[in-house]
Amino acid sequence: MTTQPTTLPAERPRTGTWFQRHVRTSSRTHPRITADDKQRFFQQLTTLFAAGTPLLEALWISSQQSQSVKMQGVIRTLAERVTGGTSLHQAAAEFPKVFDPQWIEIVKVGEGSGQLGAVLASLTAHINTSRETRAKLISAMIYPCIMLCVAIMAIVVMLWKVVPVFSDFFKESGSKLPEITQTVINLSNFLQQDGLYLVGGVGALVFAVRYYLRTPGGQRTFTRGLLTTPMLGDCAVEAYMERFATNMVLLLHSGLPLLDALHSMQGVFRNNAVYSEAIRQIAGRVANGSGLATSMQETGLFTSMMISMVQVGEASGELGTVLEQVAVYYRKRVEALLHRITGMIEPVVILGMGVTVAVILTSIYLPMFQMASGPK
Repeated sequence: MTTQPTTLPAERPRTGTWFQRHVRTSSRTHPRITADDKQRFFQQLTTLFAAGTPLLEALWISSQQSQSVKMQGVIRTLAERVTGGTSLHQAAAEFPKVFDPQWIEIVKVGEGSGQLGAVLASLTAHINTSRETRAKLISAMIYPCIMLCVAIMAIVVMLWKVVPVFSDFFKESGSKLPEITQTVINLSNFLQQDGLYLVGGVGALVFAVRYYLRTPGGQRTFTRGLLTTPMLGDCAVEAYMERFATNMVLLLHSGLPLLDALHSMQGVFRNNAVYSEAIRQIAGRVANGSGLATSMQETGLFTSMMISMVQVGEASGELGTVLEQVAVYYRKRVEALLHRITGMIEPVVILGMGVTVAVILTSIYLPMFQMASGPK
């Protein structure tokens, strides 16, 4: 019988030669809990379970391997709670900011069915897939964002440093300036005199918008606006379809009944007031005996393909398998749509920067051409 550790072993000091003390056998720690730390924790826990390591010992080992100081404390607390007789899902529920509600629900199903190892493996695969999809989305947006920032910085530098030099020259010449030149000079003067107020106003506006979007009303307004925007709305809807299908597959394959899975899905979409309310309505209709596909269609928020595939899954009794195929389809669709959108953003940013720079240069050179041509 394996004796479970009651305290976490202290890290041994690094001794020996300079090389032995500095060799990278341990990674540098950081204070925050990142998505990578969560992913690594479940990956390690799954690996240890597959190797036959008991739960408590696996938690202690995972706490030692974590690179996040805060995550180490969380895992230590989980181990202490489990040592005291608390189930793993109950202990994880004490940290809602670290563990998503659907993760906790899935762990609960695994503990109840005695298949915690298999459930953890499925959960880890789901987390890895979600991380890969999110990484692809972020990578696709990096280049357009960099281009936009460079364009804004180039325009600001021209208005801040270049235009004032020519403005003083035109002022000394005493000639009447074209309207476009005067407008650019006024904009430059405003940027120099009240630029800090502009930055402060933009910062305050961003803070106010972020605060509003955290409220249920703000979330609902943002989601409705996003879903009705051309192209962006298409991408958002299909992303929500992928998210719905992926999480439903995970919950159903973990042995959770359909109605309980729908209740858990409300937690998955807790930051999306529109879909969270729709799923609540679906759960209510299913509880009253309606079919899942029919209930989804009544909300008007699910695509015809999703509804048709759910109908096929209900009729065949293979809803989880069908939704798994749907999740893969929509994952590819989202990647394709995002690639198309980013491909459209790049020329728009380049064109916008080119037009703006051309206007500034025209406003500078036009008076010079007039002065060179002499008075008429």
